[in-house]
Amino acid sequence: MRRDAFKVGVAKVKITPEGKVFLAGFNRNRISEGVHDDLYIRAVIIGDKSDKLALVSADLIGLFKDYTGPIREHIERTFNIKRSHIICCCTHTHSGPDTIGLWGPDCLTSGLNELYMRRLKEKFILAIYEALRNMQEAIIEYSWKWIEPRGIVRNTRDPHLVDRYLAVIRIRNLEEKSIATIVNFACHPEVLDNSNKLITSDYPYYLREYLENKLGGLAIFFNGALGGMLTPDVRLRSFSEAKKVGEKLGEEAIKALNNAHELEYTSMKVRYSTFKIPQRNEIFKNAFMRGLIKRRIFNDYIETEINLIHIGEISIASLPGEALPRVGMELRGGMNSRCKLILGLANDEIGYIIPSDAWDASKYEESMSLGSETADIILNEFYRLMARE
Repeated sequence: MRRDAFKVGVAKVKITPEGKVFLAGFNRNRISEGVHDDLYIRAVIIGDKSDKLALVSADLIGLFKDYTGPIREHIERTFNIKRSHIICCCTHTHSGPDTIGLWGPDCLTSGLNELYMRRLKEKFILAIYEALRNMQEAIIEYSWKWIEPRGIVRNTRDPHLVDRYLAVIRIRNLEEKSIATIVNFACHPEVLDNSNKLITSDYPYYLREYLENKLGGLAIFFNGALGGMLTPDVRLRSFSEAKKVGEKLGEEAIKALNNAHELEYTSMKVRYSTFKIPQRNEIFKNAFMRGLIKRRIFNDYIETEINLIHIGEISIASLPGEALPRVGMELRGGMNSRCKLILGLANDEIGYIIPSDAWDASKYEESMSLGSETADIILNEFYRLMARE
């Protein structure tokens, strides 16, 4: 046995709803009529000599901190993984079940399926359990590249600003067999539009299928700073176009791995912060009051959190919502490492995170944001964590 090898475990657990559900992401009262591809929770646990880090990606629109918090507390008690070392992200598919509450039959009725939400908690815990059972010594490689965005992503709010950064991590066992490939890129999973009534994870489905067929192991996708609006660059809203986007991203990920670096064995450093952000949005306030959104507000503030993680030359920052690309770029610029992952919709979904100097109350993203201070507060909190390094 090597003394200088990470231990890694991966797992996936199906979370496709049974029966019809309200679909999230576009107009209200969009009811599913079938399943194109199953939805999953995919988990990877990375361990060094003394600690474990759990990165989890779920094919869902988003989850509130009030929901992910108790799950992570349960995992900490049951499996002895620190709550601050567990990051539950959502891919942000726009053709999955409503897990926020905003897409029910009308503006007065939540779209949540309570039975599904209870069972979903069990699935998160099961994914961690299965990943822990599969832990084995592993080699970690990392890479990144700037991609050509045409045919993959465009920005409908600011056409001149597209985040082209693609980060990839490949994990192999000591026999060189692939365990997992992690891809981090910023783009809304909304190739399929409001007319689609089939449950699907959208282009991430094709991305993961492509990588698993080419490399083996489990492919896991983490979305990035996808707000603003980073949307698929497609001609048609079809599954064939989703396949093109997913496979193009897969090709870019494999190109990046052609220049991969092996991660030297090292201890993980995890910094974590909880803090409050003012809640200025009247739409959100009304939704809270009507019970559509099940989230606590403390005197017109909400509590959220961030993580800053270092594993040697890999840095990982978690964002609690949909940051505009400039926020992700500024954050990445302050991270001192070779490979930088920005995980969006991590442990929370607070809406759009918009730089204060780009705030325009007439635009859609602002109507789905807590307020103009949000991005500055989050970035300042990250810079505070970085100053402690």
